[in-house]
Amino acid sequence: MRLIACALPLLAGVPSVLSAQIRVGTTLGPIAVVATLGGRGVTVRATTRASRTPAARLPRATSASAARVLATGDRYLGTRYRYGGKTPATGFDCSGFVQYVFGRNSVNLPRTSRQQATAGRALAARVDSLKPGDLMLFSSQGVRIDHVAIYVGDNRMLHSSAGAGKVVYDDLSTARGKWYLKRHVASRRVL
Repeated sequence: MRLIACALPLLAGVPSVLSAQIRVGTTLGPIAVVATLGGRGVTVRATTRASRTPAARLPRATSASAARVLATGDRYLGTRYRYGGKTPATGFDCSGFVQYVFGRNSVNLPRTSRQQATAGRALAARVDSLKPGDLMLFSSQGVRIDHVAIYVGDNRMLHSSAGAGKVVYDDLSTARGKWYLKRHVASRRVL
């Protein structure tokens, strides 16, 4: 919002003979605000945008606590990946993201993915045994656990990915998702 407040005086001072459009925008939760300078002056438009939150697509069996955890995780979608990172300001690694998201929902988890593999209750390392909010643990080299993600439901997971460079959703039926599934070695229920 501050960006638009600063940009509007600048946009208003530009001569109206410009034929190109200049757009400045930001989002405020579910509201997108866009200021446009065109041949007819400055227009400001606020619209609601479709929620990226998977809560609308969660299976009916999703618990309220899992829905809250997933909504919290969704807020940090796009936050940059940083090895050792554990806050949105510095960026997240996989386990820092999981610890942060669950911590915001009063579920205390250990810091590393290997430690998180001992939290809660063990489940079969199969997607069909998972519920939204469960942890998926991976061994990329086949030696020890080195990655963790949150199962969202509908064959999707949410995680901070070094490969993607940010917090992303991955569909487990894609080639990328299948790469993860081949390395899925453990699952835990912590809610």
